[in-house]
Amino acid sequence: MDSSDPGWVDQVLQATGGQGVDLIVDQVSGKVASQNLAATKIKGRIVNVGRLGGTHADFNFDLHAARRINYIGVTFRTARSRKSARFSPKSAATSGRGGSRQLQLPIDQVFAFDDIGKAFARMEANQHLGKIVVTF
Repeated sequence: MDSSDPGWVDQVLQATGGQGVDLIVDQVSGKVASQNLAATKIKGRIVNVGRLGGTHADFNFDLHAARRINYIGVTFRTARSRKSARFSPKSAATSGRGGSRQLQLPIDQVFAFDDIGKAFARMEANQHLGKIVVTF
């Protein structure tokens, strides 16, 4: 569902017979935090992995409690050693593929270092699809 559509929660509830979904993987947060609660079924889960819509917002604690929703927050911005340990199996599984161009990341836009402010503005406005590259 497109969370920028004002009727997305109603669409979810209609598609699930009024029950709501088992799981929401939330990359937006911000203004959709309470909408996520409304779209999640009783004893459902919300896993917050991003905050593209902002880090602070209204949160309907009554709805959270009434639905007994398990709300989990995660981030991949942890200490370098913990991150390395977490991704080492993935790195081993994909080693050698980067050089053969089997794995590619989409590049959204390339900015000169002098335009780094524009690069950050694009990222903060969530206007990019893929990676933003800054060159020297």
